Amino acid sequence: VNLGKLFEKFGGGGHAKAASATVRLNDEAEADVIMEGLVEELVETSLNQQAMVADFMTAPVLSVKPDMTETQVEDFFSRYDVRALPVVDDDNNVIGLVSYKEVAAAKQRMWNKEQKRVRRLQQQQDDAKKKGKPMSDEEIEEAHRISDERRKRGSTVKGWMKQHVTVAEMSMTMPQVEGMLLANDVGCIPVVADGTKQLMGMVTRTDLLRQHRYYSTLHYHNKGFSDSIALRQPIINLRKRLKKFDLDD
Repeated sequence: VNLGKLFEKFGGGGHAKAASATVRLNDEAEADVIMEGLVEELVETSLNQQAMVADFMTAPVLSVKPDMTETQVEDFFSRYDVRALPVVDDDNNVIGLVSYKEVAAAKQRMWNKEQKRVRRLQQQQDDAKKKGKPMSDEEIEEAHRISDERRKRGSTVKGWMKQHVTVAEMSMTMPQVEGMLLANDVGCIPVVADGTKQLMGMVTRTDLLRQHRYYSTLHYHNKGFSDSIALRQPIINLRKRLKKFDLDD
């Protein structure tokens, strides 16, 4: 609700979240008429025109394929400074979600398997020596080579990604998405085209905070999710110039 705009007709003003107006009444009955008019305008301009996900989601967004490895996904996280990415199939349909948590778990499983393989190889060498037929250097080298190849390949995303993830449709309202984030205790939700699984963007807690204006200086600086700061510099400079007119100061 933009209170400043709402009170303009009464000669008042202020900010979108804080405004005031003074009205002289000739009759107390006029107060009811004025209040009814305010309520009707609130319903017409605000309640019936709530912001939809498509208006404030982050788009376009990066995505990963199910045949990528945890090493490749981790490289995406580091290179683009993101903490979660949607997983899509060849038709760009959302089929899962990966975050640092899933990547860390996949790496831990890979390390455990490697340690188990090392112990098994050592046991084979000990058993061979006891039988008087020690393993040759070529056999040991081949076992290490196979292990190194498996480790470099890593495990694919489809084996450990988060499946059956909650998605938001572009026509959903901000309160609906807030409820989804809270109910699922997640920091982001993939956004899909209405009635499909087609990836269109992502909505994060940061997007919602910006809509609520909890942090007026909260801007995107994420290379993976938005334009660079250089492209937004003119807007940033304009905000700085207009700051002196901010009544909160």
